[in-house]
Amino acid sequence: MNRRPTCEEANDEPLVQIGLPTGSRSTGFEATRRDVLSLMGFSLGAIGLSGCRAPVQHAVPLPAASTEMVPGVPNMYATTCGGCAASCGLVVRQRDGRPIKIEGNDASPLTAGGTCAAGQASVLSLYDDARLRGPVWLGNAVSWAEIDRHIRTMLNPGSGDPRPIVLVSQTITSPSTLAVLADFRAAFPSFRHVVYDTLSLAALREANRLAHGAAVVPHFHFDKARVVVALDADFLGTWLAPVEFARQWSRRRTADGERSFHVQCESGLSVTGSNADLRLAMAPSELGTFAVALLAAVARRVSDPDLGGLRAEGVTQNAPHAGDVARIADALARHRGESLVVSGSDDLATQLVVAKLNALLGNVGATLDLARPSLQRQGDDASMAKLIDDMNTGRVRALMVWGANPVYDHPDGAAFAKALAKVPLTISLGDRRDETGAHVRALCPDHHFLEAWGDAEPVSGQLSLRQPLIAPLADTRAGAESLLAWAGRPAPDHHSYLRDFWRKAIYPSAPTAEPFDDFWERALERGVVQSPRPPVAAPGPYAADWQAAVRDIVGRANRPAPEGYELALHETVGARDGRHANNPWLLELPDPITRLTWGNVACLAPSTAAALGVASGDVVTLTTEAGKLELPAFVQPGQERRTISVAVGYGRWAAGKAGDGIGGNVYPLARVADGFRRYSARVNVAKTGRRARLYPAQTHFSMEGREIVQTMALEGEHEHEREQLPNLWKERLHGAHAWGMSIDLDACTGCSACVVACQSENNVPVVGAEQVRKSRIMHWIRIDRYFDGDGDDARSVHQPMMCQHCQHAPCETVCPVLATTTSSEGINQQVYNRCIGTRYCANNCPYKVRRFNWHNYTANDDFPYTMTSPLGRLVLNPDVTVRSRGVMEKCNLCVQRIQLGKNQALLQRRPMADGDVATACQQSCPTGAIVFGDLADAGSRASKLLAGRRAYRVLDELGTRPNVGYLKRIETKE
Repeated sequence: MNRRPTCEEANDEPLVQIGLPTGSRSTGFEATRRDVLSLMGFSLGAIGLSGCRAPVQHAVPLPAASTEMVPGVPNMYATTCGGCAASCGLVVRQRDGRPIKIEGNDASPLTAGGTCAAGQASVLSLYDDARLRGPVWLGNAVSWAEIDRHIRTMLNPGSGDPRPIVLVSQTITSPSTLAVLADFRAAFPSFRHVVYDTLSLAALREANRLAHGAAVVPHFHFDKARVVVALDADFLGTWLAPVEFARQWSRRRTADGERSFHVQCESGLSVTGSNADLRLAMAPSELGTFAVALLAAVARRVSDPDLGGLRAEGVTQNAPHAGDVARIADALARHRGESLVVSGSDDLATQLVVAKLNALLGNVGATLDLARPSLQRQGDDASMAKLIDDMNTGRVRALMVWGANPVYDHPDGAAFAKALAKVPLTISLGDRRDETGAHVRALCPDHHFLEAWGDAEPVSGQLSLRQPLIAPLADTRAGAESLLAWAGRPAPDHHSYLRDFWRKAIYPSAPTAEPFDDFWERALERGVVQSPRPPVAAPGPYAADWQAAVRDIVGRANRPAPEGYELALHETVGARDGRHANNPWLLELPDPITRLTWGNVACLAPSTAAALGVASGDVVTLTTEAGKLELPAFVQPGQERRTISVAVGYGRWAAGKAGDGIGGNVYPLARVADGFRRYSARVNVAKTGRRARLYPAQTHFSMEGREIVQTMALEGEHEHEREQLPNLWKERLHGAHAWGMSIDLDACTGCSACVVACQSENNVPVVGAEQVRKSRIMHWIRIDRYFDGDGDDARSVHQPMMCQHCQHAPCETVCPVLATTTSSEGINQQVYNRCIGTRYCANNCPYKVRRFNWHNYTANDDFPYTMTSPLGRLVLNPDVTVRSRGVMEKCNLCVQRIQLGKNQALLQRRPMADGDVATACQQSCPTGAIVFGDLADAGSRASKLLAGRRAYRVLDELGTRPNVGYLKRIETKE
């Protein structure tokens, strides 16, 4: 990782001399790293570079080599992801002054180098044409000085107006930003901060306040749990911190002799549910009943006197999946202190019962930490409802919205929009004129996180730094700088404020004796810092009235069930909560469960669809007390029979050209009850008689009797000699290496981070919904999903599939021009400038992993996604050819990374070592399921894995001899 320049170097000292054409007279102009992009002739004048930045120049040669940047050589800088509040540690690859690829930071103790799909795709959001070019006042573009003058005049701290100035934001985990808010409050004592999370965990926080006196979200430790029971918490896919949790979960799953037992209770099939050892489908209203039954069963097994009065026999008998309660309770009781029960339910009574279960099992302080908790999801649902009321009654002087979009994603978004009109001053610090920004007076766009300084503390004591990888592409300004300017306390810049904050607040408690400057440089280089922090809370023993919670749940369970179905809202790994709605990489990312792209659907169980006479693609109307929405139906095995599941994050109308009008906005069908937002409701379903197009990336889900995905028991299967099938091929010449890959199907969760990582690394184009419908999606790696069993209770399994790099490749024998060949190092190569597009190779490939460019996806107005925009093309990796129409392409095992590894070993005058090369898919995988290496080296990790008892090759009976192998999925029974 390159050392990050100091503040003085980055902002004052020249780092490179910009060259001039031969014969030109030098102007004496010099530039820093942050000025390079604006001087390289990328035609960025249209995006509004102005102010003190260097003027746009064209036809300027690349800068001369320097200690900071060598043309053609990537630099790597540590930073912190801004894609969600999990704030994962990142290392960003920068080429010639522009960020082009996101990697995970191996130094992060939380994520250990893993990333998610949304984090990988966030580099594309940097080059989004829909971002604002500068500040806007009353619909007109203005300068920052002008908009500051308007805002300061209306805020006027000396006016004596007692009405509060309110900031609405999602949870802020940045310590320095919280200090900025404290400075703003000092200037405006009436200042109020309303924390609003799109998907709230307020019920979980309130349950911990009542139970333990700590209104926090615990920091969960799945790696310390022998038994995990999750109630509607997709912790491997989208819930809270999925990258961290997937890493923890996989560690326990691969531990010899200490493998965890995972139970998932949920209404719709999720990424986490598809990986559970025991999955129980139940409606949202049944989660509480199941939790009570489990509490009663565990209490009997641990003989707890405090629960002796619990009378839940009737509930136990009538609970969903009552026959499994005893089995799960036995496992939990055997592993007290090494178990974990988590719940994503938005029902307070259910959360109180879950908290009692964890307390009874001795998990508090062992597998969940309340003293040093997660600092995410601090939103207060009740304060948001009060704010809407205050705005309507004129009790708000000014409202600022930062990093939130309540007009779109709040259940009462329409009421919020109407209330905004009654506030004298409204400001949005969003990066675009989104649904909320369309209703405000002032648009003051913040930087993208790759342009910004900052920090984060997603878990108490786990800090990370954010540093800019590029100068702001437009006339944006850090949100913290805007707040300080309006408070009359402007800092020289955000970097200066951040550095000074760390000097005063972080450095004194840091476990180091080095001078602050050295500490700062080291922290920037590593990107992460572990700092001993005082406990956020002092949790006490369980003190809540759990009996009242039980009575509440039992009373509801005993009421007659109303007619109709239940609606369950959920996130997907691509759409998340909707903030990335204009990112075409994520729009075209197939959902790991439905395998659909470009929109959301209403998922129904096969039996439910049959009862309603509905087929996939039929448009249905979903009607709740809050409103109604029309969506295409999708028949989804594994779906609970009485529940309709719909993904949030779609239905945007002010996201940008890629995301506008995609799918339906289901947030208005949510509700607020008892002070908490509820993501489930009673719903009626009716056919409309119309049909809609679906855009699936996979249309066949059966293995047709072939052992494509193989499983085995944890014990009882031994190594056996694999028979080498006879063949008519001559043995190939072998070079110094034989590159191959091992993929552990037991560790792969299907999260799809590898798919976006490969797309980013290898310039894989976005083709749009209609081309996907024609099975022309271009991803080099896909996550195949197969069902084990039929009907409602079918289980699913995931399998990453890319070119298998066969040593006896069927594609080679049919290519008339030898465009596909296998190198002496085992890589099945595709020679683009030789390919004439016969597609014989794709027809002869048994794995169906080759992709054909049916169109020119670059500079083609029919595909207005990434490569048609001069700004969007800045994300392209110059190490990989951009393919043209008529050319076949496929996975090449990131041959450019292999070559880079060779070059680095050569420069260091040493042989290549195992681990010198990591493919993009391997580097992004949070569970370490993918291992790449040299199969000619018997000591390499990949070689050892593929020689083990779990290893197999897909369709090995065909004699293709692939260099990509798989490890069997393990069946676990507690």
